[in-house]
Amino acid sequence: MRVATRLLGQELSVSRCAYADVDVDHDRFWIRSDYTAPGIQSSVGTYSLDLFGPRTADDMRAGCTLIIRDMTAEISHGGGLESFRAIGVDAIICCPLVKDGRLTAMMAVHQDQPRDWSPSEIALVKEVVERCWAHVERVGAEMRLRESEERLRLAVENADIGFWDVDLVHNTLIWPPLTKAMFGIRADVPVTIQDFYDGLHPEDREATIMAFAAAVDPERRALYEVDYRTIGREDGVVRWVAAKGRAVFNAANRCLRFTGTVVDVTARKAAEEELRELNATLEARVAQAIAEREEVQQALRQSQKMEAMGQLTGGVAHDFNNLLTPIVGTLDMLQRRGVGGEREQWLISGALQSADRAKTLVQRLLAFARRQPLQAVPVNVAKLVSDMGDLVASTTGPQIKVVVDAPLDLPAAMADPNQLEMALLNLSVNARDAMIEGGTMRISASMEAVFNGHRSKLPTGEYLCLSVADTGAGMDAATLARAVEPFFSTKGVGKGTGLGLSMVHGLASQLDGALTIQSSPGLGTNVELWLPRSMALPAVALRIIDVPERQSAHGVVLLVDDEEPVRASTSYMLAELGYHVIEAASGEEALHLLDTGQPFDLLVTDHLMPGISGTDLARVVRTSRPGTAILLVSGYAEREGIDPELPRLTKPFRKDELAASLSQVGSESRDSQGPRVGSVF
Repeated sequence: MRVATRLLGQELSVSRCAYADVDVDHDRFWIRSDYTAPGIQSSVGTYSLDLFGPRTADDMRAGCTLIIRDMTAEISHGGGLESFRAIGVDAIICCPLVKDGRLTAMMAVHQDQPRDWSPSEIALVKEVVERCWAHVERVGAEMRLRESEERLRLAVENADIGFWDVDLVHNTLIWPPLTKAMFGIRADVPVTIQDFYDGLHPEDREATIMAFAAAVDPERRALYEVDYRTIGREDGVVRWVAAKGRAVFNAANRCLRFTGTVVDVTARKAAEEELRELNATLEARVAQAIAEREEVQQALRQSQKMEAMGQLTGGVAHDFNNLLTPIVGTLDMLQRRGVGGEREQWLISGALQSADRAKTLVQRLLAFARRQPLQAVPVNVAKLVSDMGDLVASTTGPQIKVVVDAPLDLPAAMADPNQLEMALLNLSVNARDAMIEGGTMRISASMEAVFNGHRSKLPTGEYLCLSVADTGAGMDAATLARAVEPFFSTKGVGKGTGLGLSMVHGLASQLDGALTIQSSPGLGTNVELWLPRSMALPAVALRIIDVPERQSAHGVVLLVDDEEPVRASTSYMLAELGYHVIEAASGEEALHLLDTGQPFDLLVTDHLMPGISGTDLARVVRTSRPGTAILLVSGYAEREGIDPELPRLTKPFRKDELAASLSQVGSESRDSQGPRVGSVF
């Protein structure tokens, strides 16, 4: 526009030629550039159309050319004369541009003195202005087209949509990089229509070409909408694409162009195929899910049942231990003192044997309830199995062949050796009793890797598997389902307690292992005990030092137990060992003695008592009287809530067991505190 105003101004020898844009309010306008003759000031600036008078404003807004030859003669004061004079205009030709009913621009020639514009001059101004407006419109349209194309390009690229444009007159094809990628072609490689045909999957080529032909057929003019596969020319990858487009025809019914969009739908097709496969197997999967849910619910019910029985059993075992403690202590004292004659001693010995059997039964109850005290250490499984094999072989008789298979290089397992030995013995006895007419018993140990879905249901890792297999009668499914229930037994009356497998099951759970049983009628039984592998070396067996019958112990013992018979029996044993005993029937009573300053050298306390527990009492004593020896006694033998550093003695116990525990407590106390004056041990 700057060039146009200069050329027009020079051609007409006018003072000024200017171009202005009009605001949307139809009043304010900006003269952005102008041509001025020498000595004429520029009019570039912002103005109000209404200030140039009603004639000027009305003509411009109506789209009429304003022609004024003598400003003073034609425009009155107050009618815009002052505004024209302010910019040095005495004659003017101004042409407006009205678009869609709105004044958008103006172009004018100014003269600084009156001038009689000739018809040719007026015609020239109008022609130049019209051409300028046409140029402006074309430039604006091209700019809007570029903006539209850019928006379309961004939208298509961001939406991962490709397109095609086939010029059927010149037989050319335009593909953007995204469309080329769907055919496995690099962005910088030129393409032809043949590349489209060559990239079609053989199985989809015919249908796709037929759809193409129907779309460009002048008679049919069908919508081109088809899904087909492509095979990448450079990468060989098979892709699914969805294409949609239409052909463009001229007035002569000739197809000129064929354009449309294309989308990569490979992921969608894969999902649809997967859905079809899922639907095809839906019934089977529903049945499987129902079966799995029933299995889980059954397992949950069984687990809840076993947990309830375990809680009941543990509580009963605790009471039994409290009952057995004074019985065992009293019978032990009577036997040691030789009370009565030979017959009385024989009866006392029999009673002690029965008490020991009851103690073993309680231990099995606690094992099932998972509350027996365990000292888990690295165990040499190979040696334990070998020794157990020799023991079992000597007791089974010649009709049963015992085979032991335990490689010497097996790593250690984390277990309590005494409880593990008892578990293997129980399994061996069960295997022996299952082979009434003889057979083969195999006791073996091996290292196994456990993965997801393993029959043991253990976390992934390495485990030691101890198994006892027999060739006996086996079990049916109903019997197998109840095998680990406490007191369930297939043996005759008096031939078993029904606690063997229950104890082994509880032991396995306590050791973070598992118990698995495989059995079928007539095919024997295989029981597997799975234990975590230990990365440490097996523990070395310690030499047991016998405790003398009579300890030369001196000192004061604070004995705390809420069961009077237990407290009396224990107090008697301590007195026999040389201690002065102070008794307390509760933790609160013991704390009162502690607060009053009652001196004592050793605390022997029950753990499970109403109110303050033995462990809590021990903590108070440790804080207020550091160095005091402490022995914790429990008939429940649970681990929860007990300080693992506290020495423990499990009820029931004899005098020599109490003496051994006190000796151990004394050794530990001397090791940690050093020699003390007036030691009680």
